Amino acid sequence: MLNSKKELMTMRSRLEDILSQGIELYLDGQPSSPTVIAERFVMEDVVYMPDFVISEDGVLTQVRYDRVREN
Repeated sequence: MLNSKKELMTMRSRLEDILSQGIELYLDGQPSSPTVIAERFVMEDVVYMPDFVISEDGVLTQVRYDRVREN
């Protein structure tokens, strides 16, 4: 559990840095917070894939974490 807690804190910190740059964060299509995304990403037995949304000017505007579902 200690490793999971460290991973949670590290990921949350990275996402907070991204958010502080004005980049929007989403989880399964909904705006979300660094804490919620990190908790889901680290604690759930589900795979989330980040998608990076870039503006026409080449600026990162959103990071979207969507659950990967097997068909």
